[in-house]
Amino acid sequence: MPIFEAIKIFMRLFICTFFLFFTYNTSPAQTKIAVKGGATFSTASVYVGGEKQDTKINAGYGMGILFKVPFEGVLHFSPWVAYNRRGYEYTPKTGSISHYKNTIHYIDMVPALSVDFSMGKNSLIISAGPHVSVAVGGTEKTSTGNTTSSHKMKFSTSSNFSLVDLGLAGSIGYHIKKFLVEAGFQPGLANINNNVETDMRNIRNRMISLQVGYFIR
Repeated sequence: MPIFEAIKIFMRLFICTFFLFFTYNTSPAQTKIAVKGGATFSTASVYVGGEKQDTKINAGYGMGILFKVPFEGVLHFSPWVAYNRRGYEYTPKTGSISHYKNTIHYIDMVPALSVDFSMGKNSLIISAGPHVSVAVGGTEKTSTGNTTSSHKMKFSTSSNFSLVDLGLAGSIGYHIKKFLVEAGFQPGLANINNNVETDMRNIRNRMISLQVGYFIR
């Protein structure tokens, strides 16, 4: 399973890189730690047989922990790990099913870099990096005529829905004393449908978030 092996390598590099920065580049006292949470607004880019489908935005929520390690000047290593509730819904243009609504629970890991622009005692923060997301559960609701059914989504590395989502993560925030106000965007780059060869569905996650954080150190 080459994708699964690549993810394991990535996660090991993520953990090792963080501790190398933590151990050799700074003292523990210089490392800032924040907890953050807020609202998410997610959808997906959905194509069936190459034809774009009409989609809707689903509201959700998320929470996580952020580390900030000084790197070089205004540059920081700012990895974060978070739980995010994402989802999407769309109306197929063909087929017997008239509507899909999917909710997926993800653990996101982002080895981001950030740049802090000083604004007096406050700072403007721009952050970016890749994200690796692991699905820990999900529900799919389908409608056919007046009948709606719901079932748990199945995740794997080879069939059904993908256990792992890959993409980018970017944010812009404002740091006021111990508080952080942040707007983020996470476009998925991978098709989360492993059955694309049979059902011709290409589904790529999209999410924006509005969060508030508090630096506990």
